[in-house]
Amino acid sequence: MGYAMNAWYMAAWSSEVGEGPLARRLLDIPVVLFRRDDGSVVALHDRCPHRFAPLHMGRFADGQVECAYHGLRFDSAGACVHNPAGETIPPQAKVRTFPVHERHHILWIWMGEAALADPDRIADLSCIPEDPGECANIGNHLHVRANYLLEIDNLMDLSHVNYLHRGTLGNDSMRGHKVNVHEENGAIHADLWMPGTIAPIYSALFGRPCDQWTNIVWMAPSAMRLDYGAVPPGAPAVQQPEDVAVHILTPETERTTHYFYGTCGVFGPEQRELAEMIRTAQTAAFVTEDNPMIEAVDERMEGAELWSLRPAILSSDVASVRVRREIEKMIRRENRSESAAEGNVESAVA
Repeated sequence: MGYAMNAWYMAAWSSEVGEGPLARRLLDIPVVLFRRDDGSVVALHDRCPHRFAPLHMGRFADGQVECAYHGLRFDSAGACVHNPAGETIPPQAKVRTFPVHERHHILWIWMGEAALADPDRIADLSCIPEDPGECANIGNHLHVRANYLLEIDNLMDLSHVNYLHRGTLGNDSMRGHKVNVHEENGAIHADLWMPGTIAPIYSALFGRPCDQWTNIVWMAPSAMRLDYGAVPPGAPAVQQPEDVAVHILTPETERTTHYFYGTCGVFGPEQRELAEMIRTAQTAAFVTEDNPMIEAVDERMEGAELWSLRPAILSSDVASVRVRREIEKMIRRENRSESAAEGNVESAVA
């Protein structure tokens, strides 16, 4: 199906790009990220235009990169500024650059048409505090051997928690409650209210009767915020800021995904043990429960597109189906724009 290219994807956590470069494949394109002397971030196609050597293997200094193979040097705009052979620099000696914007401790990258890269279209993850504390549970990254849409399906399907995560994130009392799905300002919300249930293991009310909730919102193209909580039966459902998580998926290839995640609480040094417990439990659920299942699903699908397999759709799939439809619309709009542009060129030539 391809990707919606004209959108902001997460390239990395800000902390991942420090003194040295970071090489990462995003949407099937190799990219190298590095910082200029002023701290701003540059994203270049990780391929020298001479003999196609990976630029991340070169030397980085003064906002420039020198290819390790033959010494061509490129500035942060992708222009070749030095040819050690002393010859005229060929016009083809330039590297594609990608717009990058740093926000919410995240490096966002625009892989499509650079002129359309509006920072106002970045997903609202202001739930991540500006100063999350020295023990913050953000900065997590997993590599998943599955298509990114399968990860989005999994997160938007709140019913799977009570089966796949039974005994960890879910339990039998949480089954059978209806998910309310709605759209607001282009974001798709799935809300699950579970009154009169038993609090799961991660809750301060663990094992006791409670009213609890799990709500998730998808923001184009692939960022999600998860709110959860539990209160004594009949008490006001007040959302605690530490009970908010972020899940951000960026395709690496058609069948591999970068999975970025974390929680939004502020954790000082006195809360180191609590923060580490949350991080360990969250990561364990992904590594031992979610990802093995999603990777197994991807393997069984053998690279086929979901709808071509004629899946049986359940009521619990409403949110994930709506998200898939929105992403498909984004891709179709881009394809129509490209076709129209090609038609205009052909007409002009004729």
